[in-house]
Amino acid sequence: MAVAVAALVVAANASSGAYFSQSWGWVALAFLVPTTLLIILDRVRVPGRLRVALVALMGGLAVWIALSSIWSLSPSASGREAERMLVYVAIALAVALVLRRGDAAGVYCGAAVGVVAVASYGLATRLFPDRFGFDDDSFNAYRLAEPLGYWNSFGLLAALAAILAVGVVAHTRRSSLAFVAGATVPLSTAALYFTFSRGSWMALGFGAATTIALDPRRIRTLWSLLAVGPVAIVGVIYASRQDALTTADSPLAIATQQGHRVAWVLAALVVLAGALGWLAHRIAGSVPLRRRERRIADVALAIAVCSAVVVALVAVGGPAAGISKLRDRFEAAPTAAGPDLNDRLFSISSNGRTETLGLAWDVGMEHPVGGRGAGTYEYVWYERRPSGQIVRDAHSLYAETFSELGIVGLFLLAAALTVPIVAAVRARRTRFVAPAFGAYATWAAAASLDWHWEMVGLTTTALLVGSVGLLAAERRSGGALDAGSRLALVGVTGTLSVLAVWSLVGNQALFAAREAVTRRDWSEARDDARRAQALLFWSHEPELVLGDVAAGTGDRAGALAVYRDAVAEDPRNWVAWLHVAQVARGAERAAAYDRVHELNPREEGLPGE
Repeated sequence: MAVAVAALVVAANASSGAYFSQSWGWVALAFLVPTTLLIILDRVRVPGRLRVALVALMGGLAVWIALSSIWSLSPSASGREAERMLVYVAIALAVALVLRRGDAAGVYCGAAVGVVAVASYGLATRLFPDRFGFDDDSFNAYRLAEPLGYWNSFGLLAALAAILAVGVVAHTRRSSLAFVAGATVPLSTAALYFTFSRGSWMALGFGAATTIALDPRRIRTLWSLLAVGPVAIVGVIYASRQDALTTADSPLAIATQQGHRVAWVLAALVVLAGALGWLAHRIAGSVPLRRRERRIADVALAIAVCSAVVVALVAVGGPAAGISKLRDRFEAAPTAAGPDLNDRLFSISSNGRTETLGLAWDVGMEHPVGGRGAGTYEYVWYERRPSGQIVRDAHSLYAETFSELGIVGLFLLAAALTVPIVAAVRARRTRFVAPAFGAYATWAAAASLDWHWEMVGLTTTALLVGSVGLLAAERRSGGALDAGSRLALVGVTGTLSVLAVWSLVGNQALFAAREAVTRRDWSEARDDARRAQALLFWSHEPELVLGDVAAGTGDRAGALAVYRDAVAEDPRNWVAWLHVAQVARGAERAAAYDRVHELNPREEGLPGE
């Protein structure tokens, strides 16, 4: 089980975080195929109530997303979101039907291995750019993002790796595993550092705090953290003093030289952290604490935390003043992109999130029951954005869900994500449940201020980690499924598998067509786009590609006809209207440009205008 989970985590995150739609089909099938086979072979048991609740709520959310296409601003965008939900429903079904109570430790360790492997690969691209290559694009701006493609999501994944590794040191029964897990912590924190992601550092602190708060053996967890944490901090401090690794546009030769130097230092710290993790595990095992001693330690820890909070509040002038200062700094202008990326770590500016969150709240309040339809936030943003920010999401899973799916959708989402938390609280005394809860809760909290939900690989990892508590919360195995239930479940998983294959083939064809257009291979692009058009009948994107093919071959009339079809498919899409404007003539051309300005009034310098 651990090997399978690790492979899924690595594969999903290595494919650009499975952010793009051509990955959703195969990720869903990776869960649906074994689930279907085990049902057919009568190898599944009746799941517990919490796992059934997870499937019901996640399925209900998927149905509500699909239904939202009826009233959606863009049925095409809503259909796209329904495709993504295939993955999350598939995961819920696999957690409910494939996994068993005894698999909790295997799922935990597999997820830990997977995220450490991905974080280590990303770190290697920074330290060994001469061998692995470092993709410094304008979006990530020298912040470590590979292989996910988004620095905040990669930073969060690295934070999860550190949390899970410390959990292994604290909870494993084998000293050798404590050594291995402890050794990975300097790698994960170094990878996190090179993202220069402020949110990821806060996520790491939140994850550590929630793990300690839930864990009945919190003294052991805290002891393990204190053993390996300082070594990881030394690695981060040393890395932060390498100018070529922390300054944008540094010469490759110097960055490579300094990267190799950091790699040697980290190699030594890896051995030291492993040894300290082993030693901490051995000492914790040989010095058991009685219940009275644990209570005294818990009280002392609570007093220390409360005292720190009081001192902090006094230092800022009281709760009201502290909240006011925090709000002012959060709402401050976006941080300037200076050459030294260390500077951004000490700012808590929201970088425009107050605008995106505010608009999401306003739209949700205007349409509180069903929202404007799944996937439509981008449309509303371009129509009503208060600044020139270019965004696709509200940078908050919960605010965006409220704006797109209303109270109903927000309730279904919140209830589905709460199920693993309830299970973890019930099973908190079981090994690995507390750090798994800490990692899952960290993702859920981070999703409130960023678009991690759209990073399917990262969300898949979080849901698998969250399933550890679901499995441990069940006190006994369920009975065998009856023939009727098996038949019904095969029908469900079989139907979802067909839809996943449909999505996979259609999106692979769409992306192949786009690549062919960039190569100016018009014949291949046309064939792939037509195949995508036949399969992704709810989407306007194949029509745009077909129009590009016609325009590229000089067929203005053909391009205009196909672009008109794209507009008819998605009439609120300003990009589709821009395509019409660029090939139309006369009054139709002027009307198309006017429509672009209506849908995106802040866009300036439109091509061809």
